Amino acid sequence: MNDKNDLLDITRTSKKGTSLRITLPKRIAERLLIGEGDFLGFYEKDGTIYIKKIV
Repeated sequence: MNDKNDLLDITRTSKKGTSLRITLPKRIAERLLIGEGDFLGFYEKDGTIYIKKIV
């Protein structure tokens, strides 16, 4: 995933209380079939973080 062609979109973090918030771009949410109220899992492998919808 080091190739520039692998980049799907860019987003920015914002602060919510003592946590950071990430807003998923619409095209990413649609690609992952993510909607309001869905659960997401964050996984790490070899220094890369992956996001996956929890079914």
